[in-house]
Amino acid sequence: MGVPISTGGVLAEGGLPHHYLTELIKLVAMFDPPDSDEDYVVDLAFRSWRDASEVEFLGARPGMVGRTQRRVIIWHGVPLGLASDSAVRQWLVEVLPDTARLLREWVPTKSKKYPADQLAREVEALRTHLQEA
Repeated sequence: MGVPISTGGVLAEGGLPHHYLTELIKLVAMFDPPDSDEDYVVDLAFRSWRDASEVEFLGARPGMVGRTQRRVIIWHGVPLGLASDSAVRQWLVEVLPDTARLLREWVPTKSKKYPADQLAREVEALRTHLQEA
């Protein structure tokens, strides 16, 4: 049995990647949506920047582990200069191994009750799905 993946949307300053991230979010949301509030969920959240501003971080970094809502948030810093749906999708394919690593290594230190390895396997399945899309 898989665990759902959701997206928490895009916290963005604007710029080209916002449109392409919105399309990626739709694709991710269709992969394995939650069936109920009882499901543990990996929430892929995205942070993008305008071309003129400084990038705070790139790649994946931990966010919040929800105690009651069964949700773990992993933030993804989007690099500047991604100018197509395929470029944004390829970037996420490249960063998802770090997301899976965070789920396996970081989540158990925050909440041992979370099915961390199962969540990581679902992220790896999403990566394969995006590579084939």
